[in-house]
Amino acid sequence: MHFSDIINQHYEELNEVDLSMGKFILNDAPQVTLMSTNEFAKACHSSKSSVIRFAQKLGFTGFSELRNYLKWQHDPSEMKQQHSFKERVFEDAKRTITYLQENEWLPIYRYLEDTQHVYLLATGVTQQSQAAELQRLLLLIGKPAQLIPASSQSNEFKRIVERLTEKDLIFVLSLSGENRHLANVLNILSIHNSTTVSITNMQNNWLSGRADYSLYASSSRNPNPDDWWLQTASSFFLLIEAFAFGYMDFRRGQDHEDVRF
Repeated sequence: MHFSDIINQHYEELNEVDLSMGKFILNDAPQVTLMSTNEFAKACHSSKSSVIRFAQKLGFTGFSELRNYLKWQHDPSEMKQQHSFKERVFEDAKRTITYLQENEWLPIYRYLEDTQHVYLLATGVTQQSQAAELQRLLLLIGKPAQLIPASSQSNEFKRIVERLTEKDLIFVLSLSGENRHLANVLNILSIHNSTTVSITNMQNNWLSGRADYSLYASSSRNPNPDDWWLQTASSFFLLIEAFAFGYMDFRRGQDHEDVRF
């Protein structure tokens, strides 16, 4: 996939500053491969944080990975020195496991326990599969959830809005977390004071900044430019299982406390 195709694929997620950086790369990609993050930011009259955010919107972990992609596109022989895509699966799993071991979600579990309704909103085919798995596990645990299209224009979303309250909990699943069409969805949910939990790739993103709570999993694209449309997703299912089973442990602990008192 050519870099211009990646820009087109994420066009709706990009602002004017992002598009300016994209145009700079398209006009002189070989020169960009020689630049550091700070040098590129200076050349584009932007900031380092904006450059990193731009790269992440396109699906890269950061500017270094974007720069490597441009190198591989310019000289495919560079690929021989890189790790295989299979190893990315292991690396993403390790990063996600480290995150899972370092985080507890007691505030979310407490809210989930007391909530009246649970809704799952997903963008993209892969996220819908992840949401369906979370729905399945919550149902088995005894906490049914409804899977709703992540669109403010869908009839399903309009229907739940009619009865939405501050006691409801909404999970929003998005790979990049930069889907700006979710703005209307989040705005409507905030009006009803509903609590939101984002599930996104392991990076700072717009959605996690808007949500009340955030859950993360690590996901990487294939380093080969010819197969750039492939991206790991297994770590999200690892996160979902850990979250759901952690909630089951939480409920068991609550039951034991009730017995003691």
